[in-house]
Amino acid sequence: MSASSPPPESVEARLERALAENATLKAENAALKAENVELRELRPQLVAALETIALLERQVLGLTKKVMGRTSERTAVTSRRVSDPRDKNDEEAQDKRQSNRTTRDSKAPVEDVRHVLDEQKLEECEMCGSPDVKPMAPDPPSTEWEYVPGRLVRRRHHRAKAICPHCNHIVRADPPARVFDGSIYGPGVIAATIVRKILDCLPLYRQAKIWRREGCPIPRSTMKDHFHAAAELLKPVYDELVAVVVAATVVFADETSLKMQKESKTGFIWTFAAEQAVIYRYAASRSGQTPVELLGESTGTIVVDGYSGYNQICTPEGWTRAGCNAHSRRKFVDIDDPGAEHIVELYKTVWIVEREAKSRDIVGTDEHLRLRRNRAGPAMDTIKAWCDEHRDNYVPKSPVGQAITYVINQWEYLTRFLDDVRIPPDNNFSERLLRIIALGRKNYLFVGHEHAGQNLAMLASLVVTCELHDINPHDYLADILLRIQAHPASDVRSLLPDVWKTRFAKGDDHVEDETAEP
Repeated sequence: MSASSPPPESVEARLERALAENATLKAENAALKAENVELRELRPQLVAALETIALLERQVLGLTKKVMGRTSERTAVTSRRVSDPRDKNDEEAQDKRQSNRTTRDSKAPVEDVRHVLDEQKLEECEMCGSPDVKPMAPDPPSTEWEYVPGRLVRRRHHRAKAICPHCNHIVRADPPARVFDGSIYGPGVIAATIVRKILDCLPLYRQAKIWRREGCPIPRSTMKDHFHAAAELLKPVYDELVAVVVAATVVFADETSLKMQKESKTGFIWTFAAEQAVIYRYAASRSGQTPVELLGESTGTIVVDGYSGYNQICTPEGWTRAGCNAHSRRKFVDIDDPGAEHIVELYKTVWIVEREAKSRDIVGTDEHLRLRRNRAGPAMDTIKAWCDEHRDNYVPKSPVGQAITYVINQWEYLTRFLDDVRIPPDNNFSERLLRIIALGRKNYLFVGHEHAGQNLAMLASLVVTCELHDINPHDYLADILLRIQAHPASDVRSLLPDVWKTRFAKGDDHVEDETAEP
């Protein structure tokens, strides 16, 4: 044994060292177990925090898109025509567009401007000097659109009168018809105020500036009185319009907010639309009482989003609910996830089918329904299968998790359009109808109170229904504001825009004849 090597360790020393190491390991193990228990207790909080982060990220993305992004939901693929640009269908589409342009141009008054040749150019040719210049047929006319400011007329009504020399009795010609007693403003001015506020979203103070520039100063308070008084006058027509929507077999519904000024709270404008009529209804809340009051005693199919406010009327004895695939698709859009992008791609087939049916002029036919079932049906089945398969792979409150939950919960309603060709795959119709309310919310900001909100809703119903039937709402309102005062109450149906268009819009028995200056 070398003198420099250490003496061998005794068995007792090694045992003591091993026991010390064992005690250290036990202490470390106990500490890890305590840490593991603490982490398990913190796990729900961690999951909740991740869900909150995902929700906030989704909200930030939505707000960013709302402020800076485009509002159209069309993609590069869906914006293209279904047919090839060089095929026969494209020629038909071009002919249809040309026909639409011709129809549009025919509605504007035409002013022919004659451009004549100088006498000097007719006397001799400016090139060779020959005096034998012969007139020719003119070139086809070219078109120029020009704007001429609106024509404001101040009518002075001269009423003839006579006297009996025997009894001194004086008789006068009938006074002109007035919308309101004592008013110095005609129905055209009142109609313009209504249309400008509802369709052009112009607040009354801006309209006052416009009228002042046109040479007709109208106080803002007077325009406000005209607006609300006209709504009260036309309420019977609005009630008849409500009856048309309630009797429809398919109704589209949606709602949006519109604040009240005096109560300082948020009210809501609801829209209920059918093929022949559109109505708006103002309510102080978003509760389901509004659809109950309007549609509660009728039946049919109502196309809505997933809002629970419609549950009270969607019963086995009441209305059949149809869902909105545009809402469903929208929840997957702009999510950086391969699964979400896959769903958006599948949804394209649904609207390609609808555009193809429109281009083939088979909308609403049995062939249209077969096209849906053969092409849109498999795409919808694939969407449902993917959502069922991956629902446990995402946190429920994450963007994709929420989108999957919406599809699964609404699946019965989202596929209604595959069984009834009258039902579209989305609720975009009613969403478009609320755009004028959303634009008004940015301009006139609010309504004074609930009654004022309902007056706005009534007049908007008449104006938008006019547009639905391609009627100039100004002409319609200017006519019926006077006509309704002497019209039989039992025949209010004839004052609805679609009937008015055929009975009165062509000039037969027109009110303007009654108010013309002698």
